[in-house]
Amino acid sequence: MRQFTLILTYTSSDEVQELVNKHLVGSGLLILPNVVISWLPRQDLERRLLGIKEELINMMERGFEGEFAYAIIELTDEQFKAVRPMIVRKLESDSRRLISWGETLLKRIRSQRVERVKKEFLRFDREYRQLVSMHDVFDVKHELLNKVMELARELRIEYERKGH
Repeated sequence: MRQFTLILTYTSSDEVQELVNKHLVGSGLLILPNVVISWLPRQDLERRLLGIKEELINMMERGFEGEFAYAIIELTDEQFKAVRPMIVRKLESDSRRLISWGETLLKRIRSQRVERVKKEFLRFDREYRQLVSMHDVFDVKHELLNKVMELARELRIEYERKGH
């Protein structure tokens, strides 16, 4: 079984949280505020977290005040099984959000010129690919994912049909 790691973070302000988000993007799934579950090797995670600390120190040298703390917890199989329901709920919630957004976007693609929705379509497509990837990483299957995949296919067909 793949090794998963929890990253728990504490930040004292929105600015520090933005810094954390920037450095941890693509490193895992945010399952709760300040709780990320990752599949990356520990040394990669530590390198990213040290990058946050270094950047925060540079900001503090210029007068910024902020705090950042973290813990890295490598999960046993039993611990992962205990956390897995939270992962499934998060992926289901993300799927519902993408379905709602995709349905609205499909109506806009059908009613507007494609240039007006290009950026939004590309952002949807990027988030869709990330969602499918997260489902693969955590081996989660549910009917909502099938609905998202069908909607993404329909969006792609309509977007290309409209002239792109």
